[in-house]
Amino acid sequence: MMRQIAQAWGFAAILLLPDYVDMTSGAGDARMRVAQPLTRIALSHLADMAIVGVAFALILAGLRSLKHWRLIRWCLMALMPGCLFLRNLNVIPFDVPFWIIAIVWLAWIFGLLFLIWRLPGAAWRLSRIGGSVLAGFAVFGMVVAWQLAWSALWRPGPQEFATPVPAASPGKPRLVWILFDELGYKYAFAARDPSLHLPNFDRLRRESTLYTDVIPVAYYTTHAVPSLLLGRVVTDVEYTQSNRYLIRVKGSSTWEPFDVDASLFGMAKRQGVTVAITGWYIAYCPIFAGVATQCYWSNRDAQDRGPTSLNASFAEDVWFPLRVMTEQSLWPSRAWTDMADWNAENHILSVKDISRHALAMLAGSQADIIYLHIPSPHPPAFWNRTTGTFAVGGSYLDSLDYTDRLLGQMLDMLEKQPRWASTMLIVQGDHSWRTGMWRPLPGWGAEDERASHGGQWDPRPVLLIHAAGQQNPGTVAAPTSILHVHDAVAAEIEAIAR
Repeated sequence: MMRQIAQAWGFAAILLLPDYVDMTSGAGDARMRVAQPLTRIALSHLADMAIVGVAFALILAGLRSLKHWRLIRWCLMALMPGCLFLRNLNVIPFDVPFWIIAIVWLAWIFGLLFLIWRLPGAAWRLSRIGGSVLAGFAVFGMVVAWQLAWSALWRPGPQEFATPVPAASPGKPRLVWILFDELGYKYAFAARDPSLHLPNFDRLRRESTLYTDVIPVAYYTTHAVPSLLLGRVVTDVEYTQSNRYLIRVKGSSTWEPFDVDASLFGMAKRQGVTVAITGWYIAYCPIFAGVATQCYWSNRDAQDRGPTSLNASFAEDVWFPLRVMTEQSLWPSRAWTDMADWNAENHILSVKDISRHALAMLAGSQADIIYLHIPSPHPPAFWNRTTGTFAVGGSYLDSLDYTDRLLGQMLDMLEKQPRWASTMLIVQGDHSWRTGMWRPLPGWGAEDERASHGGQWDPRPVLLIHAAGQQNPGTVAAPTSILHVHDAVAAEIEAIAR
């Protein structure tokens, strides 16, 4: 009996690994991206493991009572390893071609058939070993359960704080730094789709310097943002259970604490320059609590690999992952649609929330530096440019339309403020549209396929810099590292402090 229980728990732990891996991995990826406790999410994963374990045990108990149990057992032994491996493909940190999986799986099946036919004794011993291995995974399941329970106890740092800042004279320099996540140069400027109109990007371009060959330093936001803030290429990050932010930099394999004082915001603090932050995806307020004067951060998106969400109820977070997993086996197209809608609906909440707080900060903050990290045009698509409304089923072009409209609101607001004439404005992407990453995922549509010319990738992010008082366009065509932004911001901090 204990052996069967162990097998059921081990099976559940392996089958559901893609759902909870971000909660239990050393990188603490889920912790880094949310401003709320993960208690309900962790408990929903534990509930799913219990449901799958009980279901597996009951099904096996029923199968064992059948007269063809020996044959069924061999079939399970032939099919289960390959199915579990396929289920966990997105957990493996490297690509495994399907042809390799097919060859290995077929070799396993034919090898098992050969043993059953020619060496039945060896086949039977192998089946006993297989059962013991599955039962042994119960130890892995117990470790996972402990990790999920520990994650349920985790508490994030502050989501927002504010210290009053007195109004400065209109002539004092100011920096407004807007990072539109995944804003690609090719699609906004170089080869804009004929169906897309971006009047506000064009408006800003007429009074700014456009960098046409920006070299990114990272593929992921979690690496690009700290690279920009430190002026060093960050290659890996970790956010610990105790909310310590650790990084590894290019050329080093050693983890080190993210040095807040060495960051641009720390530099500003030392020189008496005030900083206001509205951000997404990065734990801005816990990290910069000691140097910023005002901060708000949030992420309402669904968990990357959950599929769970802090916006859903506990029942939904228990049921939806099981439903999608079942659909992936029986009705893949339906699972694809459900995942696309789930992700888009949650991303809409992020875009709405951060956009609202960003506009409020621009309108009300007196800080010398205002930094805004906006989750647009980052997929999944969340906008319908024809109706001008939030909607699922759109494309990257639709998201660019929303980004342009939001930029227009920001420009209208800034140009009416007394410090506009002395304001430096930076508008950039942290990386370009990662077509290769999004193309295989739910939410990629026909217009994405057309606009990207079959998923072709252009790595250049947008970089526009409007110097204070600039009224004419400029162009820098020479290859320029995106870390140029770090140097430009550092120089502006010096100017503000003088």
